[in-house]
Amino acid sequence: MKITKFTILLMLVSVILVGSLQSQVKTKTTSYWKKPAGFIIEWNFSYSQPLPNMMGDMGEQFSFKNYGVKTGFGSQIYFKLVTDKKGRIRPYMTLGYDLFLNTDDNNVYIPANVLTEWPSDPSVGTASGKSKMYLHNFSAAVGFEYAFFNKTRWTPYTNFDFGLNMIFGTYKQTPNSTGQEVSLPDKNARRLGLGLGAGVQGRLTKNFGVSFGVKYKLPNLLLKDSKKSTEVNKMYINDKEDVALSPNLSKDRNMMYLQIYVGATFFIGKK
Repeated sequence: MKITKFTILLMLVSVILVGSLQSQVKTKTTSYWKKPAGFIIEWNFSYSQPLPNMMGDMGEQFSFKNYGVKTGFGSQIYFKLVTDKKGRIRPYMTLGYDLFLNTDDNNVYIPANVLTEWPSDPSVGTASGKSKMYLHNFSAAVGFEYAFFNKTRWTPYTNFDFGLNMIFGTYKQTPNSTGQEVSLPDKNARRLGLGLGAGVQGRLTKNFGVSFGVKYKLPNLLLKDSKKSTEVNKMYINDKEDVALSPNLSKDRNMMYLQIYVGATFFIGKK
């Protein structure tokens, strides 16, 4: 079969066009991370390590040495608005939940299994049994983030936020003497607190990526309070100094913890 000059020319043009299209596709699929997104949603899951003022043995919460918890877990979602063309300025809103807990398989700390007055009830002590402590924190905050955007897939950032925290808890115990479980709730406390964090954001595709980092949180920086409860089996967080209420409340008590997180990131639009 005779190959004409026109056929050869057509083949050459086709090769050039295919190569050009492949180059364009490759450029488009590999350079999306060079331009910042206009809006970012970040959904994280976290492990939280209470710091000394918060972490302690179960019974120490009743003497106000700490909050009687050992470890924590949680989840947070961030809504970040990118306000500059360089992708560095990101005001945001965040919602979060953290759960802290501890267990003691040998002791209970209210032997009578009933608390009639808090915090001055003389029935607080030690007996054999099992006990559990749960401390919850729902948070809503606004913040500011600065990203060190450098047109690569991985972007380090640092942030700061301030907001409202709803803190409450439950102490549960089952004395061996009765075998009956009783729950003693810590009433809901509203506090203002802050968070300081640093992390890295990785953009894996145009609209999806990952994030990981660490954050220091102090949820009860402001609005601390201590109260007396005369309701049966009801307690308060009692984080404000008040020696008249209890000699053990000789100073303010901060809830401080370190949060390590990893999560998914969604990129929407572009600047």
